[in-house]
Amino acid sequence: MTNKLYARDLGLEPGFTFRIQKCPLTQDYYVHCHDFSELVVILEGSAIHIIEGREYPVSAGQVFFIHSDISHGYKNVQNIEYINVMFHPDQLLQLPELKLLPGFQALFYLEPFFRKEMYFKGMLSLQPAQLEEANVLLDRILEEYDRQSDGYRLMIRTYFTALVGTLSRYYRQNGGGTENRALQIGEAVTYIEEHFLQPISLQSLADLAYMSKRQFLRVFTRNYHTTPMDYVIRKRLEYSCTLLRNAGLTISQVAMDSGFRDHNYYSRQFKKVFLCTPSEYRMHKAGM
Repeated sequence: MTNKLYARDLGLEPGFTFRIQKCPLTQDYYVHCHDFSELVVILEGSAIHIIEGREYPVSAGQVFFIHSDISHGYKNVQNIEYINVMFHPDQLLQLPELKLLPGFQALFYLEPFFRKEMYFKGMLSLQPAQLEEANVLLDRILEEYDRQSDGYRLMIRTYFTALVGTLSRYYRQNGGGTENRALQIGEAVTYIEEHFLQPISLQSLADLAYMSKRQFLRVFTRNYHTTPMDYVIRKRLEYSCTLLRNAGLTISQVAMDSGFRDHNYYSRQFKKVFLCTPSEYRMHKAGM
């Protein structure tokens, strides 16, 4: 039975689930899982990393993201030194600008799904200069975490966001082009983030990912827990909330400007997601 680690037992704060540590690994580490996510950067040494029963070698420069409830461990450890960042994605990976990076979508959402299919070739491997740049940011995060001076959470969020953005850039640069399915789908998701107000079809998204509609729908739904078109609708609805704050726009204008051609369809979808009508939402915000 796989041992499970819980954030609360490690003393991690519910509102700021975060811990970073740089440490050596001198012996095998048992297979385990946890209710938080991990970002691991290997600084030196080598080992065999076990994920969900599959094994692959890791060495200096490799970066991988472990989702919650995914079992993993290490064996055949050879003088590993690594940095381990424990955190909750809902607290630290929601900045809209990150979602515009194909490498971010691939590294943090899609690559884990394709590890078996790509035989781990989609893992991020940093060049020496890239690893050095990442290490500078990691050291700053470590310093803020250890000192915990005034505003340390803000500084950790800032440096960690910069780290995630940097790693996302490197994933796209080093990602293997058309052979990397995770990166291809990441490009399609980024297209949604940038063009959700324009007409988008499932076929056009599948074409961007070089997949059939059926394949794309299956993989997208598995990783984002919603269908591609529902993802688009949610983006449009969230955008419409900003427009509803403008009292000079009618509900019909808001619907059209948010990418909905049918006012009634917009209102039904809005109520389904936000449990109130657009007019009720507008009145509530006006009364705040």
